[in-house]
Amino acid sequence: MICLLFAYLLLAFSSAIILYIDPGTGSLIFQILSAIAIAILFYFSRLKNALVKLFKKTLNFLSRKNET
Repeated sequence: MICLLFAYLLLAFSSAIILYIDPGTGSLIFQILSAIAIAILFYFSRLKNALVKLFKKTLNFLSRKNET
C-alpha cells in the first residue's frame, strides 16, 4: 500500500517525463512504419489496377453489345 502511494505521489508531482529512444529502436520503428506505408501503397495500386481492368472489360462489353 505504501509503495502504491509513493508511486502515485511520484507520478503526480513529476514536472516532466523525458523519453529516450535509442538509435536501434528508432531505426526499427522507422523500418516498421516504412514497410506499412509501402504495403498500403502497393495494395491500393493493385486495387486500382483491378478496378480499371474491370471497368475496361465492362465498357468493352457494353460497346460491343450496342454495336449489334
